[in-house]
Amino acid sequence: MGENGHYLHGHMTTFPDGLAAPDAERLRPGSRFGAMPAYVGGDIDAVGVKWYGSVTARPDEDSAPRSGPVLVLSDPDTGRPLTVMDGAVVSGMRTGAMAALGARYLQGERATTAAILGPGAVGQTSALALDATLPSLAEIRIYHPDEWKATAFRDAMNGRLAASVTATDSIRGAVRGADVTVAAASPDPPPRIDASWLDDDSTVIQLGDLRVDLHAFDDDRVFCDVRRHPLEFERQVGWEFTAAYAAAVESDDGPLALSDVRALHELAAGTDTKPTAGRSILSSLGLPMEDVAWGIEVYRNAVADGIGRTLSLRSEPHFGPPY
Repeated sequence: MGENGHYLHGHMTTFPDGLAAPDAERLRPGSRFGAMPAYVGGDIDAVGVKWYGSVTARPDEDSAPRSGPVLVLSDPDTGRPLTVMDGAVVSGMRTGAMAALGARYLQGERATTAAILGPGAVGQTSALALDATLPSLAEIRIYHPDEWKATAFRDAMNGRLAASVTATDSIRGAVRGADVTVAAASPDPPPRIDASWLDDDSTVIQLGDLRVDLHAFDDDRVFCDVRRHPLEFERQVGWEFTAAYAAAVESDDGPLALSDVRALHELAAGTDTKPTAGRSILSSLGLPMEDVAWGIEVYRNAVADGIGRTLSLRSEPHFGPPY
């Protein structure tokens, strides 16, 4: 993913200092534009890139932050493009799926109650994935500070889930007694979880920004998709959670060494066989290989079912060799 030594989350666009006023005003604080390239081998065997622009809403705008990702996949043998597709559904589904994958390995059949902080797209895909993955799940609590938004989520999702859905405007009410808590809210400001709200055997899954003290979790129960990912994300984007993670693992007197952090892929591969019960946290910030792996599956299904539109590219280059 990316170049050697670079970046798990992709490459961020930087803008020059000293832009003229009209240009500077259009570039909203907190907005980012990035390209997330990856190759995935094996039976997936695809290379691609997700390009996205994440633009924050202004205070006078009644709208959520906007992101319109586009996914381009190519044939690794010929280099020719296979598909250009909307990346929003793929991105949302793979993000929710990662929450469920983490919950499966860290809680599994022990999980009967889940809390989701944020009823947006990622909150919805997380609910679908948790419901499909956790066999004992009976209740999902959905939080938003405006309770009517949580209630709208409950009404929209109740018929799609086996678990019952409860709406609340209290983070504490959502988190207390939950076996799995998924932080999927927007980062302005990020939700805060107090250590006293967490059960002794519970898991927090950080997808969006989050305020939580890493001391709240057992020393050997801090998990990531890739150990250095939050460090790179902190340098590229910067969230409160990634800043706390960087301080914890990079400071001489921090509570963690980077080698103490456990990787989700090692649990899945069976190379990490240590216990998972206890207070745990998983940071899953999104990897481009997830977009490519899921995107190629969508593409192949679309081809098999005759869905989509075939675009014609030039069979001969417009500027071919003149000899």
